[in-house]
Amino acid sequence: MASLRVVNRLVCRGFIVLTLLLMFFNEVLIYYIAQSRWHSIDCQHENCTRLLLIADPQILGNSYDRSSHSPLARYDSDRYLQKSFERAISFTQPHIIVFLGDLLDEGNIATAQEYKQYVKRFKRIFQNKKITKRVHVPGDNDIGGDNGDYISNSNQRRFENEFMSEDLFDYDNHLRFFKINRMLLDFTNPDKDNNADRLRIGVSHAPLLIGGGPLLRAIITDLDPHIIFSGHWHESRIFIYPSTKVINFYENAVRHFDLKALKEQDHSYLEIMVPTCSYRMGKSKIGMGYAVLEDYNLSYTVLWQPNRFILLFTYVFWGLFVLCGGIVYKMMTRCPFRVVKRHTQYSRVSNVPQF
Repeated sequence: MASLRVVNRLVCRGFIVLTLLLMFFNEVLIYYIAQSRWHSIDCQHENCTRLLLIADPQILGNSYDRSSHSPLARYDSDRYLQKSFERAISFTQPHIIVFLGDLLDEGNIATAQEYKQYVKRFKRIFQNKKITKRVHVPGDNDIGGDNGDYISNSNQRRFENEFMSEDLFDYDNHLRFFKINRMLLDFTNPDKDNNADRLRIGVSHAPLLIGGGPLLRAIITDLDPHIIFSGHWHESRIFIYPSTKVINFYENAVRHFDLKALKEQDHSYLEIMVPTCSYRMGKSKIGMGYAVLEDYNLSYTVLWQPNRFILLFTYVFWGLFVLCGGIVYKMMTRCPFRVVKRHTQYSRVSNVPQF
């Protein structure tokens, strides 16, 4: 019995140690493994600007999911975004962070109290006191507008007050950011006379170059952007206008573009769609965009993040394995039928009289 208790303790400790190792891998180590596969982009000149592009984080709300496990789902999603953001900041050391809309999942339907809670969670997740230069554009989940939904003035005002009040317009007398709202068919252009002296960057939640129409014509005429960054589709793609060329960009590599030659020689416009950074969107490939601008040269890559659903599945598999293994082990130690049977037969043979 003493030896059996020792074995029981060893088995229990083994399961505990393996469980802790699995948790350490899934919750800590996996983010560093993902970072080790990212491509760094070195600056060659002094006028180098690094941009971290974040699309569709969609902080989970309270209304769409009211199940018993929804608090755990919100916690896990928030932590995943925070850990991914921390690794991306450490790796890129960006000068500017650009949020490409759908910051919140239920921003357009949230009450005033819920909205404050969602904003507080968002700022806690993407908090970094060293990097104060940021750009935010609203998405349809922030203010409405998806599939023709009504966009209220109150939704616009509260998003502007919470996110856009200290946003960047010019940077280092070289870059200029233009916020484009496809839902409202509107864009910012407060200093039109001096646009020609800047490298012009359009930021939009919804893609622009494939839509056509009066908004695109106005953007090309009034803004004439060198590059547009967008999100919304949760995909990683590159669009070149006026051609119909679409590039699905899912490789782990760096793309290089000469923005001046693209505009002046090819007479084309470039748009990069950044994938979602939230695993809750159901995409197998998720990440954050990383762009480096030097003069009119753009280098771009995606910082691909680990697939959280696979990691969560390992917890389910391990839990079932531990449960089944525990049941089998208890049956083997508590019910030694074969040992008893063999011992009984041996006893009968040993009791046979000798002549």
